[in-house]
Amino acid sequence: MNSETRSVDVDGRTGDAAARTGDATVQSEREAGRSDDASTRTDGTGAGRVRRRVLASGAVAALAVAVATTLRILHNVPFDPLPVSAGVLGAVEVTAAVAVALGVAAVAFGNDRAVVRVGLLFAAVFGALATVAPPARVPAAVAVTAGGGLALAAALGRPDSYRGLRRRAVAAGFVAAVALSLASTVGVAPRGVRELGVVAYLLALAALSTRVRGDPLALVAGGVAFAAVVAGSASAPYVAGSALLVGFAVVGGPHLLVAAAVGGAVAAAIAAVRRGEFAVAVGAVVLVAAGAPATPTAAMAVVLGATLATVDLGSLLAGADDGPAMEVGA
Repeated sequence: MNSETRSVDVDGRTGDAAARTGDATVQSEREAGRSDDASTRTDGTGAGRVRRRVLASGAVAALAVAVATTLRILHNVPFDPLPVSAGVLGAVEVTAAVAVALGVAAVAFGNDRAVVRVGLLFAAVFGALATVAPPARVPAAVAVTAGGGLALAAALGRPDSYRGLRRRAVAAGFVAAVALSLASTVGVAPRGVRELGVVAYLLALAALSTRVRGDPLALVAGGVAFAAVVAGSASAPYVAGSALLVGFAVVGGPHLLVAAAVGGAVAAAIAAVRRGEFAVAVGAVVLVAAGAPATPTAAMAVVLGATLATVDLGSLLAGADDGPAMEVGA
């Protein structure tokens, strides 16, 4: 009997020890899991901070450029719905240039590829410098065109599908618009080249409609925007032409092409918001508000907008994961 009792006690103690060992293992696994979760949250928060910073700076740039464009139109209309002095307009335009330069710099510092970072920083620094120092316009034209073009090319990389090739064609259209427009503005190319730059800008903007992906609401919104521009141009051609020239630097661009460009950008922005691709929407707004890239500020804004609208945010920013790559569905 005593022998059997001792055997039962030993077995009980062995079972308790095994149970404690199992509990310790489970506890260890839980602690490891909590550690992994904490690490994931930390990494996600860091990447999320970079994305939020880029989106916020892009939105601020879009707002600043839109305000400057609106005040420029109001300052030059033949009547005075809202008097805007030259001093106020100049201050707002300088503020817009700084906001756009900071937006470009935010994208540059969020990227870990040297070509992208250096190219965007060149565009930001020289573009902002030309706003306050007119003699720097020629080097700014070179820096914004070459820096923005190299940065876009490096960020997009080689296409591996037809859709990828299409996005690169849209980006190339915006770079061509910057090169042609600035070359004409600074006197390196004849004045007629500026009209080619305007057409390239409008065609690239209209081509943003390829980002709609068949979204019916976005298509309707783009159609409404197209019809609104056509109706406005037909009912008040002088006012529309003046606004396009003064506010958006559109010279020689057919009004139907302008309507198609606005419709394409609106459709792309609505579709992007509905998919949660807010960088594309911000980029489209910046591109519309900037107008043709005939000035350093507008050229910087076009570089910023084209970068946000054509490059996947997840691949653009170091360590960021912004969902599926645009290569799949853009």
